[in-house]
Amino acid sequence: MAGGSARRILVVEDERHIARFLEYVLRKEGYAVETVFDGAAAEDKVRGSSFHAILLDLGLPHRTGLEVLALIRSENLTPRPIVIVLTAKSSGDVQDQVLSAGADAYCPKPVAPSALLKKLTELGVTPHDVGSGPAAAIH
Repeated sequence: MAGGSARRILVVEDERHIARFLEYVLRKEGYAVETVFDGAAAEDKVRGSSFHAILLDLGLPHRTGLEVLALIRSENLTPRPIVIVLTAKSSGDVQDQVLSAGADAYCPKPVAPSALLKKLTELGVTPHDVGSGPAAAIH
């Protein structure tokens, strides 16, 4: 791959059609994508693998997105993954809650692919590792 290895993104979304759509969009841009459909599986993935970014739904079975976010931040993962919360809940209170809990960004659903890709880029998660920054250490 030109420009380095693909950046790894974990999609945590219980609605399979949304998860598959996000996978398609991200892979088309050159990201390496893994997907899980519930909070417990997300916790297992986070403990067992390294990701540059995690796209996290709030309304998950087995563990809520906020519980998964709390685990991600309490584990002191190195490098620290960018967490973008995707949710249909669009109140200012929800946005404040997820940002206070440690999310790096919040995107209300439905999210346009261009808006999501722009947010990833703004947060420094480009499709390929160019060998710099803390997230570049993941292989």
